Formats: sequence, structure tokens, C-alpha cells
Amino acid sequence: MEFNERPELNERDKALKYVSRLLDKASKDPKGNQKDINELLEVQKLINQKKYGLVWEEHAEKVDKEMETKIPVFIEDKNKRIDNGESKKINFILEGDNLHSLYLLEKTHNHKIDVIYIDPPYNTENEGFTYNDKKVDKNDGYRHSKWISFMQRRLVVAKKLLSRDGIIFISIDDNEYQNLKLLMDEIFGEEKFVTNFIWRRKTGASDAKGIATITEYVLCYCNNPNKKEWNSIFKQNEQSYDEKRYRYKDKYYNERGPFYYDNLDRGGLNYSDSMNFGVKAPDGSIVYPNGRTSFVNDGWIWKWGKDKIKWGFENGFLEFQQSNKKANGWALKYKNYLNVDNSGKLKVRSAPFKNLITSVINQAGTNELKGMFENKTPFSNPKPVELIQFLVSLCNKKDARILDFFAGSGTTGQAVLNLNNKDGGNRTFILATNNENGIAENITYKRLKKLSEGYTTSRKISEIIFQKKLTISSLKNMNVTLDKIEKVIKKNNGKYQKIVKKISDNTIQVIGEYSKGTLMPQIQFNMRYYKTDFVRRDSGNLEMDLLRNVKKLIELGNEMSIKDLHAAIVSRQSEVKKLNLKGIKRVYMRGRVHIMMSPDEKNRYYLSGVQIIDVPESLFGEELQGWI
Repeated sequence: MEFNERPELNERDKALKYVSRLLDKASKDPKGNQKDINELLEVQKLINQKKYGLVWEEHAEKVDKEMETKIPVFIEDKNKRIDNGESKKINFILEGDNLHSLYLLEKTHNHKIDVIYIDPPYNTENEGFTYNDKKVDKNDGYRHSKWISFMQRRLVVAKKLLSRDGIIFISIDDNEYQNLKLLMDEIFGEEKFVTNFIWRRKTGASDAKGIATITEYVLCYCNNPNKKEWNSIFKQNEQSYDEKRYRYKDKYYNERGPFYYDNLDRGGLNYSDSMNFGVKAPDGSIVYPNGRTSFVNDGWIWKWGKDKIKWGFENGFLEFQQSNKKANGWALKYKNYLNVDNSGKLKVRSAPFKNLITSVINQAGTNELKGMFENKTPFSNPKPVELIQFLVSLCNKKDARILDFFAGSGTTGQAVLNLNNKDGGNRTFILATNNENGIAENITYKRLKKLSEGYTTSRKISEIIFQKKLTISSLKNMNVTLDKIEKVIKKNNGKYQKIVKKISDNTIQVIGEYSKGTLMPQIQFNMRYYKTDFVRRDSGNLEMDLLRNVKKLIELGNEMSIKDLHAAIVSRQSEVKKLNLKGIKRVYMRGRVHIMMSPDEKNRYYLSGVQIIDVPESLFGEELQGWI
């Protein structure tokens, strides 16, 4: 059957042509009804009118169409295994069209992915992107609609993969930003939009026409629409607070740090008589909220109740100060300590990160690859590791699952490994990419292989290990910043060949450097390399063909080998008796094999504490419907 790239082509045009024929016929008919003509004109107007939202000519893809006759499966290239990690967790490279990989990830990672980062084709006039094996160039009248169709199909699946608190980051530039934003609002919902990061990717462009564009964007959405929970989902910036504010010290300084005062009374809060009471001042007078000397309901209350105020005085958190601004002559103030909260519990002061990224430039990504590939540039415009590392670090989970289904040169994989090394995390990555021009095998895989073995740099490599924006407040408290810098340098002493300090763009940075020719230490991790293959739907033995490919999906879904999962797979009834259950915790088997087990066999599995999981219903149930 001939492939139709645009199955929805001209649905609107067909409707308009049909209405036009009716109008033509009605206008030529001497007995034509003017009311009918007016109604047809209104229908024509409604079909033609512009609606709010993203509207585009829908296109189909060959890779999507071929799944009507073929089922994607994974086969492993065992020669590309990496096994040197202390953790049993496994990372993955999935080679093949990312639509096929996403199709399979729907089965293994539905609502399990914590972070998605993608750097999709930007659809620029010069570069275009590949659609149905053809390069889409600037002369293609459907350039934008093809790109939107391409992205929409993949983002719909991406939403299904994200966990409840999952975060998705998408790099983009001016060419398709407006379309991507509307598309994301439609798929994820406007209420899940977090921010648009502005990334200053370069410092200048002297060859620009008119105005130099030096920025790109990273759209960010959170799958959890409850904004009240975002501060716990996103990591907070522990270096972002007003140090100048904490300028007082008392006898608790060593354990609580410096502090500032704040008034204990408040107006305009939810009023309650129970929070409007008198407190005895040092001179014996009774003090009420808002400087009153007696009980009046003027909307003012204490922030703390009676028991908490008693505790506050006993533990040095409260203090009376004389005040000529208060009618009763006293101001009751509580102390906000830097290192503890108002209950005396340890607390790390922080604030949300900002959506402006200026510390990393795009050239750094090229330099990083050159440093690993004999000073050659095997991939155009790779994103800098530090950019992706920063974005991934915003997820407040050190065991997060990270997916990049436009993996390219593998920057996301390196960013995850670097971040784990930096903060002791146990994150895992899944990188999906095609092998166009050998990219998956010769760049993505080789890059990660070099990291696992250690490699000799062919140029200088720099890593930002500390940075802080310089403000009037931070300059006045530079001694605090310098103290932090010395701690960072001490912590990283011996890790780098050289540690330098510099100020760039009103930001003070501490940078660790490896010189050219340095033997970089290996990073320990485990990885599997899967390739996409296919099983025909009209296979004479579809069930067994799919069962032969179940193991890879089980390992992918659990990010662990079958052995480490203490699992086994049973394909035939004869294997039920033969299986040694020692050390086995779960057995995957076909439903009818399970049903045909004898009572003795079921009892043996039950007494061994073995969980039986129906397969491939859990992985290929839909594909086997109707199979005989």
C-alpha cells in the first residue's frame, strides 16, 4: 500500500470544496433558496475561521506506519557492554529511530521517568531536519507543519513516561520556539509550565545582521500541576540568600549562626482571639499585638501561640526591645537564625534558582568533545556538559531516572555520570538515538566507553566547581564568599591539576582544570547497548518471537540484569518443573502456562515465595490480542 505522508491532508479543503459545490449549485438553481445559501456561507465561514491554539497540517511518518505490520523489539550488542559500576543499576543506549524506542519505553517506563532532557532538531533554514528519510529544507512549504507533527508524536509519549513529579526540559531556539510552547501547552497543559530558561550560548556575534542573537531557550514543564509542591520537586539554590541580613550574633552563634530580627506581631493574617493575648514585658507591663496595652480586635495577632512564646524566651529566640514607635513602648521580636529554623531544627537557607543561564557557553560543548576525540569535532554543536548537568541537578532526586531521546553525542549521559560523581548520587540514564552517519556507535557509545576506561585529553578541560553572582550585598559580605571558596578549594584539592579563581560577567568562579595530555580518571558505571529490531505481526509464531525478546525489556524496565533481579523467564510448560527456584524471587511466564500449572507446581512456587508475573501480557498484551 502506498505510503501517504499526510493522511489528514486537505480534510478542511475537501469540506470547503464540498460546500463550494453546494453553493455553486444553489446559486445556479432558479428555485434556489436564499436561506440555504446564507447557511452554506456561514458554514464556509466557520470552517475557514481561525481558532486559538496550534493548528497545522498533520503529517505521518514511515517509522510510525511500519508499526502496523511490524512490532519493534530490542536486541543487545553484547560487545558494547560496560560493567565496572559498584551499583547493580544499569544505564542504556537505545540505537534506532526514537519513535520505536519510545514505543517500547511506554511498556517499560510508563510514569517512571523523573527527568527528560531533549535537544531536538531546531529546523533552521540552513540545517533543516530529516523527515521520512528526506532533508526538510527552507523551500519546503510544509517545513513547520512537518516539524510540529514530528515533535507532537514524540512528546505525547514523553508525557506518558514522566512520573507524577517528573520534569521535562527542551532546548530550542527562535525558529520553532513559539510552536513548541503552544504544542507543550496543549500536550502537558499551561498549568504545568514552570519557566523558560534563557541561555546565553555565546558572548558575541560580530557577523550578525542587524541585531546579534546570542541566546537560546530551554522550556521547562513539571508533570505535577500543584505549584505548592514545586519547591520540594526542584532543588533549591543554597547559595542564594541575603547574607547581609544575618548581621547579629549572640551566645548561640556556634550552633545557630548569625541572625536578624523580625517583629512577632502581624496584621492582615487570619485573625484568631487565641493569638491575641498579652505578654509580660521586662518592666512588668502587659504587651499586646500592634503595640496595644489591652485586648482589642484590630486584626493584629502574634505569629506564635502562648506555649511557643514561652519556649522562645527560654531558648533565646525571643527578645523585647524598647520602641518609641509602639504605644506600649515595647517591640517583641524573634530571631531568624541562619542555620536553624524557628523551632531550633537545623535548616539550610536557600531560594529557587533563576531562569537565566550565563555561566556556560556553547563552545564548551565542542571543546569537551575535542578533548575526548583527538582534537577533532565528530558532532556539530553539542550542548555543554555543564548545561545539562545544571538542568538535571534541578531535580531534587539523587536516584532519578533520566531520559534523552535525542541523545546525539551523549552529553546527557556524561552529565549524569559527572553529577553522580559530584554529589554521590545514583541516577541512571537512557539515551535513545539513531545511527545516522554512525553517530550511536562511533560517538555516543565511544564517548561513554572512554569515560568508563579513562582517557587522555587532547586539550585543556575546565569544570566550574563554584560560582556566585556579585551584588552589592555579596560585596559587603565578601569575607563569607571567600570563606566558601576556600572550603571548595580544600574539598577539591588533588582532584584537578590546577584550580583557578576568576571574575566573569559579574560572577566569581572557581574552576578546576585538567591540562592537555592528562589521563582522566575512569568513571564507574554499568551500561547496555540495545538495537531496534522487528518481529512481523503476521509471524507464524508471534508469541514465541515476542517471548524471545522479553528479557531485554524486563532488564530495561528494572534497570538491572535478570540475574541481579533474582528473576527467571519460563516460555513453555515443560520448563515449569525444571526451574530451580533457589534464589529466585520472581518468574515471568505466559498466562496460559501459569493457568496450566498443577496444584503441586503452584504450591512449590508459593512456598518458595516466588512472584509469578504474566508475560508478555504485561509487555506485549496488545500485540497478541487476536493471535491464535
